[in-house]
Amino acid sequence: MNAQNYEWDNLRLVLAIARGGGVTGAARALRVHHATILRRLDTFEQQIGVRLFERLPRGYTPTADGEELATIAQRIEEDVIGAYRRVAGKDLRLSGTVRCATADYVAHLVMPSIFPVFRTHYPDIELEIAVSPDFASLTKRDADIAIRPTNDPPETLVGTRLAGIGFGAYASIDYAGGDDNDSPLWIGPDELLTHGSASRWRERHYPNAVVRTRINSLLVIRDAVRAGLGVAFLPKVLADADSGLMRFGPDIEGLQLGLWLLTHPDLQSTQRVKAFLRVASEQIQAMATDLAAE
Repeated sequence: MNAQNYEWDNLRLVLAIARGGGVTGAARALRVHHATILRRLDTFEQQIGVRLFERLPRGYTPTADGEELATIAQRIEEDVIGAYRRVAGKDLRLSGTVRCATADYVAHLVMPSIFPVFRTHYPDIELEIAVSPDFASLTKRDADIAIRPTNDPPETLVGTRLAGIGFGAYASIDYAGGDDNDSPLWIGPDELLTHGSASRWRERHYPNAVVRTRINSLLVIRDAVRAGLGVAFLPKVLADADSGLMRFGPDIEGLQLGLWLLTHPDLQSTQRVKAFLRVASEQIQAMATDLAAE
């Protein structure tokens, strides 16, 4: 075996296939064509003389040797990312880039207040906002900071619950199902439908409700509700201001998601991260009453 066989890219390839469950997932993660993944895997297995994956109809399953290499690759990846993160945490400059991950409706609600204040005080810091319904991995440096609505933040992150976002059930003002319909069509992302208070409320008042549409954007869900496609749980601060929407059914008590400002422990001493945390904290706390919409 020569030195080429020890290239990190080969381990990354094995890890990507193991994580993605096959060639398609690995190609998506590594941003290359699936034919390239197949060719590289075949070449690597020939070089080391070991079969790393069983090619099954349902996907690629690591052999014992493949699983061992994937585990080693994951450990190396974590060490490398951790090293970069610790170095970034020592950066004392009030310049550079801060990347903040959040959900679309949270960005819609809080970023217009944060942007101008942050830009005025820290003009040399470049701000990137990553909008996604998924919880960005700060451990893998997908972002430096997350502003997330959740009642269960990851234990690996540090942060503060700044406010609570109150939710209610809404329909369009001319919803055909009517307020007294015991089987309304429901729209929603799974994470809100599984919220304890929401599930209990819906099961109690509308046990025959049917979920016909799932959308991973609350702003788009609001538009779908306004268009009369069904009923959904929406932030009160967002929906009450919409003249095309109305509260649906009995009032809901206790349906609230905490709004958390989070970062990784290794980054909390970085000056530009601290600057954004400070501004975001002040602005969101000033909006707390409106966001709760009690």
